[in-house]
Amino acid sequence: MRGINIFTIPLSTCRWAGILIVMGCFLFKSASGQVNPDSLVEYSLSEIVIGGEIRHADYQQRLFRVRLATLAQQDKADIAGVLNQLPSAHVQTNSRGETLVYVRGAGDRQVAIFLDGAPLNIGWDNRIDLSMIPANVLGNITLERGAVSSAYGPNVSGGAINLLSRSLEENTAVREGTFQYGDPSSWQTRLMAAGRKGKTSIMIGGNITKTDGFRVPDSANLPFGQSGSIRTNSDRESAVIYGRFGREGQKGSLGLTLFHTVSEKGVAPEGHLNPALEDVRYWRYPRWRNTMAIFNAVKNDSPVHLFTTVWASRFNQEIDQYLDESFSEITFQQEDVDYSGGVRAVAEWKVQKTSIRGIGYVSSSSHDQVDVERSPTGEIRGPKQLYSNVLYSVGSEIARGHRFGGQWVVGATMDGMTTPSTFDKPRQPTIQTWSVNSEADVKLSKNSYLLFNAGSKPRFPTLRELYGVALNRFVLNDDLKSERSWMSEVGYVLATADLSFQITGFVVRTMDTIDQRNVIVDGKTKRQRVNLDGSRVLGFELSGAIRITDWAKVEGHATWMRPRLIDGKTSGHLTEKPETLMTLNGELNLTPSSRLTTTAIYVGKAYGLGTGNEHSVLPTSLELNARLSKTHYFNSNGLFIDAFAGVDNLFDSLTLPQLGLPSPGRSLRIGLNLSY
Repeated sequence: MRGINIFTIPLSTCRWAGILIVMGCFLFKSASGQVNPDSLVEYSLSEIVIGGEIRHADYQQRLFRVRLATLAQQDKADIAGVLNQLPSAHVQTNSRGETLVYVRGAGDRQVAIFLDGAPLNIGWDNRIDLSMIPANVLGNITLERGAVSSAYGPNVSGGAINLLSRSLEENTAVREGTFQYGDPSSWQTRLMAAGRKGKTSIMIGGNITKTDGFRVPDSANLPFGQSGSIRTNSDRESAVIYGRFGREGQKGSLGLTLFHTVSEKGVAPEGHLNPALEDVRYWRYPRWRNTMAIFNAVKNDSPVHLFTTVWASRFNQEIDQYLDESFSEITFQQEDVDYSGGVRAVAEWKVQKTSIRGIGYVSSSSHDQVDVERSPTGEIRGPKQLYSNVLYSVGSEIARGHRFGGQWVVGATMDGMTTPSTFDKPRQPTIQTWSVNSEADVKLSKNSYLLFNAGSKPRFPTLRELYGVALNRFVLNDDLKSERSWMSEVGYVLATADLSFQITGFVVRTMDTIDQRNVIVDGKTKRQRVNLDGSRVLGFELSGAIRITDWAKVEGHATWMRPRLIDGKTSGHLTEKPETLMTLNGELNLTPSSRLTTTAIYVGKAYGLGTGNEHSVLPTSLELNARLSKTHYFNSNGLFIDAFAGVDNLFDSLTLPQLGLPSPGRSLRIGLNLSY
C-alpha cells in the first residue's frame, strides 16, 4: 500500500489504528450509563424520517427492514456484504471494481441509496461503490420497491435503499470494539461509542480494513491475467471516521451526520478477455476519498409538520491505467473531483384522517476531470474538464385512511434535469417530465393485509453516460434519451408473533432502456451506450420468518423473475439479471451462550454479454456461509464479549455475476466483538 491520507495528511496504517484506539478509549471512559448485554445486536429506534417522508408505526407493510441483529452477525466492514439480506437484491462487482446492487432486475443507476435521508449516489454516475460504505455505522437497512414515494426525488425507478444511523434509548450508553482476522490475509478493526442523555444523543466511531485480495474459486476459468490462488489486483485498504449528533424536543428534532472515507484498491481484470484483442482494464484506484455532511430537521407545529434534509459532499478519486497485468507501468491516469449538495423539504398538513404533503427537492452536482497520458519520456496533462447537472422535483402527496382498516397514498411530481456545464461537448436540452406513485393497504384481519402499488418513474441519463469515455473504453452516443418505467404490484402479508409471511407479484415495463453494445473502432472492441426499445421484468417475491422453537428460527426470501429485453418485434435476455435469487438464514442457539448461524445464497441463471454482442449463459451458484459464536456477560463491570469464527462460501462454489469476474471463493475469519 502507498499510504492512506486523511484529507491531505499522510498517515500509515499503524497510526490510523492508534488514533482509532485512543479515540475509542476516550469515548469508552467518558460515556456514562448502563448497557444491556444484548446492546451489541439490538437498539431501539425513535421515529425516523426516510427520504423526507413520515413513516407511521401502523403503516410499514411495504417496508422491508434488516435490523441490527442481522447486520452484526455478518461481520462485514461494508454494507455490500449484507445487502443480499434484502429481497430481490443482487450484489455484484463490475469491471471498474465498483460493488453495486440491483433490485428486481432494475439497473444500479435506477436504485437510489440514502444515508439518513440524503442520497449517497455520486452525481457524475448516479451510483456509489458500496464496498466503501461502512456497515457498523448503521442501525438498520430498509428497502422500498416499486413506485416509491414522490418525496425521494428523481431517478428512483428501481426503488430506494435507506441506510439508517443507530439510535439509543434515553439515558443509555454503549461502547463497542471489533477485532477480526481473516484468511486470505485480511483484518479489520472497528470502534464505536454512542450515548443518549435526556434529549441529546451522540455517536462517534471509525474503522480500518485491509485485505491482500480474495481467493479465486478452484473451478473458475480465467485464462488471462490470473496466476495463483489470490485474485490478481484485488487488494484493498480503507479507513473511515463517522459521527452522528441528535437533539429532540417537544416541537421537533435536529440531526447531523458526518463521515469521511479514505481508501485505495485494485481492480481485478476481466479474466476471459485476451488483451491482444480486447481493451482490458488494468486499473488501480490509488486515491478514493468521500466526505459527506447530512443535516436533518423536523418541526412539529400542528397542524403543519415540516421535514427537511440538507446535504453536501466532496468525492475525489484517481484511476491509474496500467500497460499489462504486471501493473508496473502506468499509461493513463484520470483525476476526478466531484462536489454535490441538495435539499429536500416536505411540509405536511393533517386534517382528521387526511394528510397533504407538499414536496420540494433540488440537487446540484459537478464533476472536474483531468486526463493524463503517461509514457517513459514524461506525461501530457489534458485540459480540465467540467461537467455539471441540476436535478429537481416539485409535487405533492395525499394520504388518507379508509373504512377497510388501512390507508391509501397518491403522489405526483414534475421532475427535471439540466446540464449547465458540458466542457467541449454539446449541452443537453433541459428535460422535464412527470412522475406518479400510488399505494394502498387493506386490512383483512388482525394479522393480515393486502397491498397494492402502481406508478411510473423516469430515469435521466447520467453525466458519465452522456459524456464519459472511461479512459477511452467507451464511444459516446449523442442521441441517448431518458428511460421511463411503469410499475405495478399486489401483495399479501401475514404477521404473527412466531410467523411472518409476504408474497408479492410484480411487473415492470421500461421504455427506452439504456444498455450497452460492443462496437469495433480501429480494430479494437469498445462499448457504447444505446437506448433499446424497452424491457419487461415479471416476477414473484416471497419473504418470511418462522420461529420453530425458543432456540431455533429460520428467515429468508426468494424471487423468481423473467427479465426480458424488448427490441422491435423480438425479445431477448437482459444482461446479468438472474432469473432466481434466494437467501435463507438459519439461527440455532446451541446453549444459552453459544449460537450457530448459517446463510445460504442461491443465484439462478443469467446471461453475460460476449464481445460479439452474443449472450452467454452464466452458471447458477449456491453459496453457504456459517458462523459460530460464544458470548459472555460480566455482571461486575458490564462487559459483553462475543467471540466468533466463520467461513464464507464453505464449499468454494463458483459465482459468476459477470463474464471473467468471479466472486470470492472460500474465506475464513475469527474475531472478537466487545461491548461495554
